[in-house]
Amino acid sequence: MDLATKPPRAIWMLGVLTILPLFAASAVFCFGPSHLRAAGLVSLIAYATALLSYLGGIHAGLEIDKPQPRWLVLGLSLAAPAIAWLLLLGGDNFGPVWQIAGVLTALLLQWLWDATSHDGPSWRPRLRTLLTAGAAIALAVALEQAMSL
Repeated sequence: MDLATKPPRAIWMLGVLTILPLFAASAVFCFGPSHLRAAGLVSLIAYATALLSYLGGIHAGLEIDKPQPRWLVLGLSLAAPAIAWLLLLGGDNFGPVWQIAGVLTALLLQWLWDATSHDGPSWRPRLRTLLTAGAAIALAVALEQAMSL
């Protein structure tokens, strides 16, 4: 691999540190004391929502830097975060399975867009693939737990 296509070490470290709270919240939801499990779920969905908002902001930021920003890209950059926020705020109406599955789906759709996008550094798709895999594992463990409740 060419050095120009490798993400800087600091980016890798920050990326890994960024997904650790998903594992912590998932662990609390799945294995924590019963009185903390609801807080674990809310923390998991809220943090995943914040991550999706950040990722959407990256797309919007890359787009508005162009001489002629595309409205479709700007609008789509809001889609995954908007879905996640609706799932977070409507928690009582959806239930844990739908919340986690919805956020996981939004994360995977965001990854699909990122992995095929030509915007940003050449190392971005690989980095996003590995970090998304980690985040998806944390969400999938919680989803399995929610489905067995």
